Amino acid sequence: MHEGLSIEAQALDEKIKKVFGFDNSVQEVDLTQEFRRMQGTPGFCHFPFGILEKVPDLKSKKVMLLTGRDLYAGDSEQDDWIFGFHAGNLMVVSTARMKGPDNKPLDRLEVPEELYLARMVFTGIHEIGHDVVKAGHYLSAVWINAITGHQLEMGPHCTDNRCVMYEVVDIIAPPPEEGHMLLGDQKKFDTGIDEHLKRMQSDYFCERCKPSIEIPDAYR
Repeated sequence: MHEGLSIEAQALDEKIKKVFGFDNSVQEVDLTQEFRRMQGTPGFCHFPFGILEKVPDLKSKKVMLLTGRDLYAGDSEQDDWIFGFHAGNLMVVSTARMKGPDNKPLDRLEVPEELYLARMVFTGIHEIGHDVVKAGHYLSAVWINAITGHQLEMGPHCTDNRCVMYEVVDIIAPPPEEGHMLLGDQKKFDTGIDEHLKRMQSDYFCERCKPSIEIPDAYR
């Protein structure tokens, strides 16, 4: 599903077929009533409340939603914005902060379309990966603001920084004086999407994740 992002939806649909081997149905949806403003931020709460009533297929099918809304997983304007998330049958990708040279939310495209779509596709494959990769080597990832001490827990992620399941926190990795990702007990400073796209394996997943992929019937 997408909120007015047909080009993005087509690009992600084609890549999902290539990477995972299953077909998808693509449709446009308006979730204006379901997305609520996140208090303390200029954006929206990451989970669209009432979406089950709007999209009943979620009860039995996996649904990917592409939205241009700026999404937050907490009330810190500086630290709690997100590119995407996975919860149950729902996966969401926000393109709001993918359109420019940095993480500022934009309505217009200020980078080459190829790069923008690559960022979006990467995030979509990553969110599906959280559901279908049953790997045992993942470690907990936490973003830590070095200035304020604020932390955002991001869940288990791959330890191979060439894998799509390695976590990213920004368009360009923040400098050490601003913050870092704690992966297990190791500090990581290589967490920008753009640098990840340059080093990532061409087939997205590392050799430890590939054999752990299990596609449930809800995707078919």
